[in-house]
Amino acid sequence: MPKDKIFIDFDGVLYDTEARIQIKKNACNTNWTDFLETLDWYELLEEAKEINNAISYLLEAQSKKEKDIAILTKVHTILEMEAKVKKIRDNGVELPILFVPPSIKKSQIYTPNNHSILIDDSIKNLVDWEQSGGKGIYFNENCEESLEFETINTLKRIL
Repeated sequence: MPKDKIFIDFDGVLYDTEARIQIKKNACNTNWTDFLETLDWYELLEEAKEINNAISYLLEAQSKKEKDIAILTKVHTILEMEAKVKKIRDNGVELPILFVPPSIKKSQIYTPNNHSILIDDSIKNLVDWEQSGGKGIYFNENCEESLEFETINTLKRIL
């Protein structure tokens, strides 16, 4: 039987960057494209907090090598991509990182099947993933449940 492949979102699952980006966006008067292109991603990721020991669980799963895991993250600029790689690698995580450019769906970067699990904090991403043949798990740091998806607030149980 094939092993499940687990894809983990970065923003809002590993680090609290979603909330930080929204706060910074609200503080400036510009459109999203200009804002994301001028955002200091290194500074943002330096300030970002790990969510519920996510990196510790990734490192534990990485050392056991029992699960097939990759990070699947949306990026808007090359600088964001570089900063995310640095953040992940500086913390000892050596898992593959797949980047999703703007206006492309995660299911277009990796075509899911019934052994492909996406852990994401975006219901929209999970709906697309499941419509494309995969299984979605909703990540919510505060454990606010989704009626459509299994909900978790830590990677401990999955990894």
